[in-house]
Amino acid sequence: MDKPLKNKNYILGIIFSIFVIGYIFLKLDWSAVRQIFSTLNWLWICLGFIVYLTNYLLRTFRFKILLQLENFSFSQLMGAICLYGMYLYILPAKSGEISYPVILKRSFNISLPESTATLVTARFFDFATISLFIPVVLFVYREKLPTWFLYSGLSFCGCVILFGIIAIWLIRRRNPFIIAKFKTSKNRWTNALVNLFENFLYHLRTIDQRRQYWRLWLITIGIWLFVYTNFYLIVLGLGYHFSYFQMIVVSILMIPMTLLPFQGFANLGTHEIGWVAAFSILGHNSNEALVIAVGSHTIMLLFVLMLGVLGFLLLKSHSFLSKPDVR
Repeated sequence: MDKPLKNKNYILGIIFSIFVIGYIFLKLDWSAVRQIFSTLNWLWICLGFIVYLTNYLLRTFRFKILLQLENFSFSQLMGAICLYGMYLYILPAKSGEISYPVILKRSFNISLPESTATLVTARFFDFATISLFIPVVLFVYREKLPTWFLYSGLSFCGCVILFGIIAIWLIRRRNPFIIAKFKTSKNRWTNALVNLFENFLYHLRTIDQRRQYWRLWLITIGIWLFVYTNFYLIVLGLGYHFSYFQMIVVSILMIPMTLLPFQGFANLGTHEIGWVAAFSILGHNSNEALVIAVGSHTIMLLFVLMLGVLGFLLLKSHSFLSKPDVR
C-alpha cells in the first residue's frame, strides 16, 4: 500500500472511530450496559476466553504447517501469532497485517516473500471457509435478508473461487508472463520488485507442492467454529440467549464490515455497526443490539489484550532462555 493511500485510510479510520463514539454516546442505553456488566456470568466469559485461546492454538498449528519451522518450538511460534493477533485487532485500517512479517523476521529471520506467502495462503483459506457457510446462511434466511445482501454474498463466494483458480494457475506456471515481461527491465526498483514477486511465487509454489490442503481446510474450519463459539459464549456471558446458528449468522453478516480498509482503532465502529446490522436483519431491536455490540466489544478487547500479553511473555521467555550462560 503506498504512503498517501495508507495515510488516507488512517485518517478515515480516526474519523470513523470518532463518528461511532459520538453515535454510541447519543444512542446507547447506558443503564442497560451497567446492568449487563454488573451481572456478568464469569463462567461463560472464562469459557469464551479458553475457546479464544484454543482458536489461536489452531492458528499457530496452521502457520506451523505453512512455515515448516523445524528449529523453533511451537510455543515460540504461538507467541508470535498471539502478538500478531493483538496488533491485527488494535491497529486501524488493516495495518496490523504488517506486524506478521515484521514479527516473523525479528523472531525467526523469515524473509518477507515467505512470510507474505504464508499469510496470503492463510487468508485465502479463511475466506474459502467462510464461503462454505455463506450459502447455508443465505438459504436459511433468504426471506429476511435484503436482496443486495444475497447478491453480495454470492458474489463474495464467486470471487473467492475465481481467485483460487487464478492463483493455482499462476503458481503452477514455471515462467509466469508477468515475471517474463519485466525481468529484463533496466530499472533497479522494477527488478527489485520482480525479484520479490518471484520469491513470493516460489514460496507459494513450495506450499502448493506439499499438498497439505486437507489439513489446512480442516484446521481452518475448526478455527472459524471456535470464532463462532467464542461469540456465542460472550453473548451468553452478557446474559442474552441466542442460538448457536444465529451467532454464525451474525459473524458472517459482519464480514463486509471487517473488510473495510478504514476500520477504526481496536475495531471500533466496524464491530458495533456490524453487530447492530446483523441483529437488526434477524429482527432484533436496534437499541438492544447496540448494547450487545458494545458489551461484546469490551469483552473482546479484554481478550485481545490478554492474548497480546501472553504472546509477549512467550516470546520473551524464549529470548531469555536462548541467552548464553556467561558464568
